[in-house]
Amino acid sequence: MPGCPYFVANTFVHLLGGLMVTGISTENPLISDIGKKPMTHLAIILVTFVNLIALMAIEPGPLKYGLYISLSVIVGQMLSGFASRLQQQETLSETLFSSGLIFFTMAAIGLIDNQNLLGWGVYLWATLSVLLIAMIYNVAITKSDNERSDWRIWLARFGVVLFALYVAFDVEILKANAAICSGEADYVGESLNLYLDMINLFANAGGND
Repeated sequence: MPGCPYFVANTFVHLLGGLMVTGISTENPLISDIGKKPMTHLAIILVTFVNLIALMAIEPGPLKYGLYISLSVIVGQMLSGFASRLQQQETLSETLFSSGLIFFTMAAIGLIDNQNLLGWGVYLWATLSVLLIAMIYNVAITKSDNERSDWRIWLARFGVVLFALYVAFDVEILKANAAICSGEADYVGESLNLYLDMINLFANAGGND
């Protein structure tokens, strides 16, 4: 990897940093009952989306690191209520362990596999689109609480499988980028997809009951 020594390792270090900031933010909620305040919730989602777009658009540098930290803090705040519910149900440790185990297992598969998953991108995007449409349908169309709860459980199970595949896929992309890196590496940008994979794994694993 000329010009980018320890490319994969440095990317995982940045990923770990983002997850640690998110964990600290989750344990220290600054805004309580976000889910009960629709306008506040909507505003935070919008800020998160803008932050993501900016992270993907700007060049590596201090500003990108600042945006990465900002995103990690915001995601932690959004997860605080969810994590509190899991803690009350005494399933938080189990969810963290299972989502972490899935992540590291699939990351290992991605590292070992000989780039066989790189052709899956279109199918994964199509499947993710179907999942998002189904989630919107569940919120907007289903009427009874029991029906909505059943949908949520099955969508969460589906989401665990999908984002597990995304971990292996994104690790293979990481390996491909490492092979062609010859200048300044964008470790924040490289770690972003894996960060989102882990967050989505955790969220779906916790909703899978």
